[in-house]
Amino acid sequence: MKPLAYLIVESGSPFEKGAFIPINRPQMIVGRRGSNWQPDISFHNIFVSRRHFSISLENDIYFIKDLNSKHGTFVNNQPLIPNEEFILKNSAEISIANKLIKMSFSTSNIEQTADIVPTVQMCNWVNSFALDPLKQEMSIQGNAYVFTDKEFKCIELLLSRSNQFVAIDELKSSVWKERTQMVGELPDVSSDEVNALIYRVRKKTRDIIQIENIRGKGYILSFNKITGLIG
Repeated sequence: MKPLAYLIVESGSPFEKGAFIPINRPQMIVGRRGSNWQPDISFHNIFVSRRHFSISLENDIYFIKDLNSKHGTFVNNQPLIPNEEFILKNSAEISIANKLIKMSFSTSNIEQTADIVPTVQMCNWVNSFALDPLKQEMSIQGNAYVFTDKEFKCIELLLSRSNQFVAIDELKSSVWKERTQMVGELPDVSSDEVNALIYRVRKKTRDIIQIENIRGKGYILSFNKITGLIG
């Protein structure tokens, strides 16, 4: 499932402020990890229940549900009724653990949401890693990598789906939006253009990133072992 929504962390260990957590399954559970339990999204706080709340997608509508947590789940400062679904709207504020953990819900894509959070840090990446959509720049381990507009759109998409397959058609639609005349229509982009773009991105990031070509189908991005990064 392609991430259509994100949680943007304001505060809450182990995530940094501004971290984007993709909602990439029909249902995801937020909670605290236990010896025999690993939630989809885990926070390190004693006030977070093992199964605290869930976010689910039904008929293109997102719902949040408090899973009878001990300290409750709040949306826009209002407590949820345990085990009752509540419609989750774009920009809704979610807080748990006596408001020590705060986040917002976004149904915008990463590029649009960047107007709110200029420096995007993706979850599960080291603290020194960030994307800056305004400068079209990637910073990692003290080094900065600058991209053209299309290069940045390409690396942004691949990074948001690290270690996952990204189809060529999806890449075209994301990078060459200006060539799409109708909703659902694929841009008129040649294979040579796509190959040239991937070549330039590879050349700029070859010391930290690998982009595997699944012949004729798409790409998979992963981090080089030497960087110590987790995709």
